[in-house]
Amino acid sequence: MMKYELKNPSFLTISDKTRNKIYYGPDQVWFTDKWRKKAGCGPTSAAFVTAYLAFTRPHLRPLYAPSEMEREEFLHHMNDVYEFVTPGLMGVNKVSIFTKGVNAFASSRNIHLISHKLDIERVAFGQREPSKIIAEFVVNGLKSDCPISFLALSNGKESKLQNWHWITITSAEIEDTEVLVHASDEGHEIVFDLQLWYKTTNLSGGLVYFTEALHS
Repeated sequence: MMKYELKNPSFLTISDKTRNKIYYGPDQVWFTDKWRKKAGCGPTSAAFVTAYLAFTRPHLRPLYAPSEMEREEFLHHMNDVYEFVTPGLMGVNKVSIFTKGVNAFASSRNIHLISHKLDIERVAFGQREPSKIIAEFVVNGLKSDCPISFLALSNGKESKLQNWHWITITSAEIEDTEVLVHASDEGHEIVFDLQLWYKTTNLSGGLVYFTEALHS
């Protein structure tokens, strides 16, 4: 299997000086508001992706106002992003809502991002074959050096996933249609079978990553 990784793994961890802990990405429970804690997985993933882009592309540094990847400072960033990637009564339950919000947040910082998305439509249970398109999308996202936000409304038979939840893919091991991915989920790293989810989920979902718009 070929392994695909982001180029700057040091920007995937967040320190917590108060508790002397290191997190693998952010956690939505860091929000202080009760609703944001419950429904904030979308803006949390968006905050993680935009922070990574900010620290790895000089032109995109305005995407992250704080000076370092530290929990208290990162929470300020999460709240900034939340104002644009805002969960409704059903959360951020569509990739299009997510991309629109991230692009609006970037525009508020005078930055133009290009969104690349793969929508997964709902299908009757157990009626899908493995998809080469998913494998190719994950490869392209990681090769572009951007974490990939992933929405699963139903986890299917992949027990490591939660229902109605956004997480952030940070690396993958791929061979043909087999896609084993590593992701940040609530401050921890999880590993799961993306094709198993795709074959067995009966609700919609999707993946999205962003690239910097070329300067004229």
